[in-house]
Amino acid sequence: MAKKAIVPTKNVYTAKGYSHAVRVGPLLITAGIVAHDAEGRIVGKGDIAAQVEQVYHNLGAVLNSADLGFEDVVKITIFTTNVLFRPVIMEARRKYFPVDPPASTFFVVTSLSTADQLVEIEAIAAIKE
Repeated sequence: MAKKAIVPTKNVYTAKGYSHAVRVGPLLITAGIVAHDAEGRIVGKGDIAAQVEQVYHNLGAVLNSADLGFEDVVKITIFTTNVLFRPVIMEARRKYFPVDPPASTFFVVTSLSTADQLVEIEAIAAIKE
């Protein structure tokens, strides 16, 4: 089965050494999406609400680059550094997936790739036939 890297050209930071997403068969599988702005700077240091909004903004840009939307997402995996962030993260999830939410897994981890990152989300989307 052939795979194709998805490289968003606008509204999202540049991935260095990996692909934001890969299309394989009927699926789009994203990397962990973080709260970086288009220039690669962390957004909302210490602010989980700002970071989760930026993550969903970036996820939307990656999905749009593959002609998909949040309604096509069938699975998300959420990583956060503090279980106390869960209510804010779940509120944002409900905003972006108001109907038929995707399957979801939630992990609390010791750290993410930088000390300032509070949340990271990866997704799997079904490609329309």
